[in-house]
Amino acid sequence: MLIHLEESRRQLAALLLCLLTAVPALTADSSLERADLDNLVSYTVESAGWSDLHSNINLTWKNPAKSGLQQLTVLTGFWGQVPTESLLEWTVSEGGNRLPLEFKSRIFRPDKVTEVSAGREIDLTAVTVFAARNAIAVEFRIRNNSRSSRSLDLAFRYPGRGVKAKWTGPRPYGRTTSIADEPPGSWSQSYEHWAHGLEVQWVRDFVSGMAQGSPLEIVCVSNLRDQHLQVPAGVTVTARVLLAFGYNRGRAHAARDEAEAIPAAQWIPNAEQRMKSALEALPALPAKYAGKPEYERLYAHAALGLKSLFIRGDGGYTRDLRLPWTSKHGLAFGFFWDTAFSTLGGREIDPRLSEEAILAFTENASPRGAMPGTLVDTHRAGEGQVPIMTWAAWNTYVRGRNKLWLAKVYPALAGHINFYMDYHASARGLAKFFNAGQIADNSARFDAAYGDVEQGNDELDGLESPDLNAFIVSEMHHLALIAHELGRDDESRAWQKRADELAAKIVEYMYFPEDAMFYDVKEGTREKFSGVKVPNLFIPLWAGVPLPKREVDRIIQTHMLNPKEFFGELPFPSLSYDDPKFDPVGYWRGRVWPHFTYWMIQTLSKNGYEKEADITADRLLAMFMATPYIFENYPTRPDYAQLIAKGDYYGCTPDYNWSLATATQLLLQRYKEHQPLNSKKEGL
Repeated sequence: MLIHLEESRRQLAALLLCLLTAVPALTADSSLERADLDNLVSYTVESAGWSDLHSNINLTWKNPAKSGLQQLTVLTGFWGQVPTESLLEWTVSEGGNRLPLEFKSRIFRPDKVTEVSAGREIDLTAVTVFAARNAIAVEFRIRNNSRSSRSLDLAFRYPGRGVKAKWTGPRPYGRTTSIADEPPGSWSQSYEHWAHGLEVQWVRDFVSGMAQGSPLEIVCVSNLRDQHLQVPAGVTVTARVLLAFGYNRGRAHAARDEAEAIPAAQWIPNAEQRMKSALEALPALPAKYAGKPEYERLYAHAALGLKSLFIRGDGGYTRDLRLPWTSKHGLAFGFFWDTAFSTLGGREIDPRLSEEAILAFTENASPRGAMPGTLVDTHRAGEGQVPIMTWAAWNTYVRGRNKLWLAKVYPALAGHINFYMDYHASARGLAKFFNAGQIADNSARFDAAYGDVEQGNDELDGLESPDLNAFIVSEMHHLALIAHELGRDDESRAWQKRADELAAKIVEYMYFPEDAMFYDVKEGTREKFSGVKVPNLFIPLWAGVPLPKREVDRIIQTHMLNPKEFFGELPFPSLSYDDPKFDPVGYWRGRVWPHFTYWMIQTLSKNGYEKEADITADRLLAMFMATPYIFENYPTRPDYAQLIAKGDYYGCTPDYNWSLATATQLLLQRYKEHQPLNSKKEGL
């Protein structure tokens, strides 16, 4: 019997891996090359800045009608610092007289940014690319449309020009100076490190690394001496400049050397080829979306945008690993939850991206076993959010099949679950939230903990929650799969047993058949904590707790598919539409969160509601395509697209990592790929 069971387990795991890895890449017939990528994303909003090659610097053009390279943002530490809003300007002169070139246009693309200026007889095109990870190259193409040769001078304006590196006492923050013994065009600025640590309640339990206010430096090494150009009649002459960056001169020199090791004439073709290769490596769109320009463009937007958010570390807490930052300014760093979910999209681009991101979190576990809540190269903070990293790791593994990596991350993934059950569990063995920042910040479901008033990211106690425990059930199921894959069958059976026991407790203590609903309960009781309905309470169905099919159907039909509660044109708001506290722009009190809606789509699909899952997926994709960016969350006002078009984002962060990842998963219809729900259903 044992031999038969083990063989069944092996066959199931092998079949599951085959199903989930049999994903074709784009072929010549289905390539995204035909998609129009011009102005795919408008890099005019700093949280959605332009970058490439996993760089921790990015550019934003906040004044799109103005020539030049504009805002530079440095992603070292939390938030993103802005050393200059005018990185590089240029002029063309003849005989000492500046030519009146008029800015005409700028085309934004993920691989290059091209701007055109024109005069009466002279035209200038400037193409900007990343020549190396932290090295930006600009190629100037000057066209002489006159009938005679022209003698022209190309000059530059840049931060710190003519400012000597001279000060008394500590160097002040924000002061930009030239650099001794470096060419003109080189500059340095000191700035204040921003931390997300001891100052933030929900992550202050365990913090290590660089403190708030520590001085940091950004260095640019470049040669921006004036260039004299002889331009024959009817000819285009090319000139190039390179700006290399680092947190000290050595790092900036290394970036420069990396770029200059490549022939300058190849900088632009290399950038173009990188984008082409990235698109060709993506899995093919299914027939429903393939060949439709609007969906191909959305796919390219989501995949290339997410790829640019995987930022490589500079040797600190993330080593040289690539981690998906939430955005490129503002709410910008590595979040536990956001990273875990974003790896679903990362694995489509390159499984190594997701492997590195998960590895970075596992390498920074606290002494109690918890992975950090937030992580950047300069510091780590907190003891995690609601655990979904094992689910993310398994999804990554079935694409990359890297068993050495799986064995490396497995102990820390297990340790994170043990942390919850050892340090944050009730007497009857149910895990408990210890801060609202672990899942839904200011959710109305938690108001009862604060005297029935709205609170954000504050301490929680006295309740047991079905979603937290269901996520842990899912983690235990996936730990069982991982342990089995690694040949640790005793551990696999132990994880499965723990998962089944916890799943049974969720049903016993937190399911209310009279309401056909799971609810938070007061610790140690079967009494509702608040009775507030949120999508989180359907996570037990996603995790596959042992509930009879008729009860599953009652929950789905009574609540999930009820348009007065959750099944609206703007699907699955973070608070039921019929709740008195529902606010269409409320953070976790009415907005739609794409990653959570994706779990709801998976839940419908897993439980046989394929049509409704497809409808919800299409509604969410329509939300994405109605706005110029793919936002962290969306207001549930009917006029949300018009509001966003006017620049009123209601605090929704553009091109946010988990929403970009959600778009890839919906377009590839990954929600139709059903992983094991529980041991009894799958025969494990």
